[in-house]
Amino acid sequence: MKKLLLLFALTALLATPSVAQIKITDNLTVTGFFDMSSTYDTGSKDNTLSFDQFEVDFLYNYGHGITAQADINSVSDSLSRGSIDLEQAFVTYKAPNGFSITGGKFLSCSGWETAEPTGLYQYSYSATLVYGGYQNGAAAGFGNGKIGFFGSVVSSVWDGSDTSFDDLGFETQISLTPSEAITAKVAYLWEDRGVFNQSLINAWAMYATGPVILAAEYNYLTNWGAQGNKGYGYILMGNLAVSDKAAATVRYSGIDTDNEAKFTEITFSPSYSITDNWGVLAELRRNIDEKVTQLAFESIFSF
Repeated sequence: MKKLLLLFALTALLATPSVAQIKITDNLTVTGFFDMSSTYDTGSKDNTLSFDQFEVDFLYNYGHGITAQADINSVSDSLSRGSIDLEQAFVTYKAPNGFSITGGKFLSCSGWETAEPTGLYQYSYSATLVYGGYQNGAAAGFGNGKIGFFGSVVSSVWDGSDTSFDDLGFETQISLTPSEAITAKVAYLWEDRGVFNQSLINAWAMYATGPVILAAEYNYLTNWGAQGNKGYGYILMGNLAVSDKAAATVRYSGIDTDNEAKFTEITFSPSYSITDNWGVLAELRRNIDEKVTQLAFESIFSF
């Protein structure tokens, strides 16, 4: 425990003081974050202390409904090699009537949990992380504030390095926002994997009002990685803000497919915002099936 507390202290000390969002020109702004963590696994007995991720996002607003975004990303593995990757880059046109089109490399519409650590309520991702990834292709959408429709054609739903249009994939999604407190989305993802077609139905709903956030998600998998391999996954999550700076999250999630061992986990994560840009959190995650506990401390500085 003393070692874990020391790792947490080092994590906090290496965070940077708060700075304002960077404005380059009237049309161009830059945002990003630094993510650092320390972890301990009771199964493998591994301790880690790492600079996990650095990202810079360039946001360009041309006007007339045209925007562009490019995210430059480096995770711990690529940092050790000194390489930086283009995570996504796309151009979007949004008409005054709510219709939009997007082209380039962009993130899948699926999933309750966000792809970036800055959007998570805890350190780890859930057991049912089966969402689509960053995709090369084109998309169109329409929304009026209450209901939205989205569709895309991509080279691969789950493999962002795939640029071939020989075996295509696509996504569709319907989103509903009946009130300010409730959001619900249902998506269907499909990809031609050559010898079989892999698909996912992703549905989630969120209730957020005052200090309380509640979310539930269900995933149904077909031909998941192999012909005939079916399964399902789920998330139940609650987050309570106990003050303007402190909050706590409880998450229960799992996944069960024909070809893989069942994985069920429960997570508890308190968090604290030191400034508007700098936050720290702790996490206790228990793998119920394997009876393994993981501890983590994380520091995220965003700008």
